[in-house]
Amino acid sequence: MSVNINELSLPDGQIVSDNEEIKKLSSDKFTEAIEEDNQPLAVIQAKSVADVQAAVKFANDNRIPVTARGAGTSIVNGSAAEKGGLIIDLTQLNKILEINIPNQYAIVQAGVLNSDLDEEVRKHGYFFSPDPGSKRISSVGGNIATNAGGMSSLKYGTTKQSVVGLQVVLADGKLVELGGKTFKNNAPYDLTDLFVGSEGTLGIITAATVKLLPIPFGNPVTGLATFNNMKQLSIGVQNISGSGLYPSMMEALNKTSIEALDNLEKSDLGKGGAESLLIFQLDVAPAGAVDALKKILTKSGALQVNVTDDPGYAKKIIKIRQDYYQAEAAYGRLIVEDVAVPLSKLPDLADFVEKLQFTSKVTAFLGGHAGDGNFHPNFAVSKDYSETPADVNDAINKIFKYVQSIGGTISAEHGIGDLKYKWVLPQLGEDVVELQRKVKKAFDPNNILNPGRKV
Repeated sequence: MSVNINELSLPDGQIVSDNEEIKKLSSDKFTEAIEEDNQPLAVIQAKSVADVQAAVKFANDNRIPVTARGAGTSIVNGSAAEKGGLIIDLTQLNKILEINIPNQYAIVQAGVLNSDLDEEVRKHGYFFSPDPGSKRISSVGGNIATNAGGMSSLKYGTTKQSVVGLQVVLADGKLVELGGKTFKNNAPYDLTDLFVGSEGTLGIITAATVKLLPIPFGNPVTGLATFNNMKQLSIGVQNISGSGLYPSMMEALNKTSIEALDNLEKSDLGKGGAESLLIFQLDVAPAGAVDALKKILTKSGALQVNVTDDPGYAKKIIKIRQDYYQAEAAYGRLIVEDVAVPLSKLPDLADFVEKLQFTSKVTAFLGGHAGDGNFHPNFAVSKDYSETPADVNDAINKIFKYVQSIGGTISAEHGIGDLKYKWVLPQLGEDVVELQRKVKKAFDPNNILNPGRKV
């Protein structure tokens, strides 16, 4: 069916139909560019919720795909264009609508950047706890759509734990309010949680009510510990997790990751020939906690342990860790993976990944949020290759298969998109997949919302 985009009337926004502009707004920043013969019909730059409603209703009436796009930071091709469909650009829905300190919540539009919200509420003595590595460049709406994690998810949970309510445009263009402004609400089915992590396949999130937390009292304690290898580090992580110390962060880096960060930051994380590095933080450190932490790490095989309560040093260390992907990307085209396993299996996963061998020109990295069993095996492929080498694809498949065999998941915080679509059935099984299809059909009977992704 031929669709005339000029028949779409927007109350406030604009329709982008210029091919070059469409290209810029049709690809995710960290995945392959959209080919010209695979471009969408148009990009809708929404300036209001009414624009989103009008665009979605038009797409539904004409049975064409529609994909919501925020900051475009998906690494699983989750918000890239669908051929012949519409991209709804939400970046101009970027207002913080309310900061309510007495009730500890904020209401924000989907296009607000995570770091902008966090910086604003910190002026009031509060913070927004989700902190993905893309914090400075990813939107709150995108964080919610993928249930993003991050460094502090160990203590404060993933984005889901911070979402109290949502404003959502459904597939027929209707606007619904889910959840509310209270931290407990058993009146409805928990549709709010259902939409968190749904990757735009059930509806388009236009605003959210999110929980704010008071900044913990006192200075946090931040430290570095070095180990002989990632397997030994993972044992240390497991021991700390069961100690009752409740660290707010435990981040792991293998040798190549340390080298990449040292090259980028001109730092010296690899001092003394460290083969693996643990960055940890206690944002609340009761009496005796630091000594207990040092003893656990030493007993777990740590070669060196350094701890400080200097906030300036802590900020520097965390900034270095946030630049993880940027550092690795200097080595070539970066392929970022995201898996998680039960904590007791973390040493086995580290050992499995580190033993992978390559004949192509590729640098393999391993790091991530070790405290909640979430590792990122990443691969920087030489720009000499126009396509991903076979041994890299083979390594990724081996990792996914191994992770699933030990009770883990092939997506911890980055979503499924279409790059991991084929791994959903082996992990979930036919019965659960069919149940998800029924849920999708209930919300999106014409299958226009990000079709072919997630479900």
